[in-house]
Amino acid sequence: MSPNVKESDSGDDLQDQIASQLRMIEVSHDLTITNLTSIARIIIANVKNKNQALQVCTAINTWIAINGMQGNITVPEPLVRKYVRKIMM
Repeated sequence: MSPNVKESDSGDDLQDQIASQLRMIEVSHDLTITNLTSIARIIIANVKNKNQALQVCTAINTWIAINGMQGNITVPEPLVRKYVRKIMM
């Protein structure tokens, strides 16, 4: 494990990072994630550190970019859970 990656990060730091990353996705793609709070909760409940959170958010960003999503979008919760499971392997 990299010396900069902790086994687990404090809940508040992790929550702030996830919220920031999801908001940056919204800004980058000029869209609104209508279920941002619920997908943030899924990520927070399942990842152990900021690195894992970053990987899940990056996967969500990629899914949005590949699909050319615009406007108000809903990120499917099963998709977020799938990304979490893959990262936790």
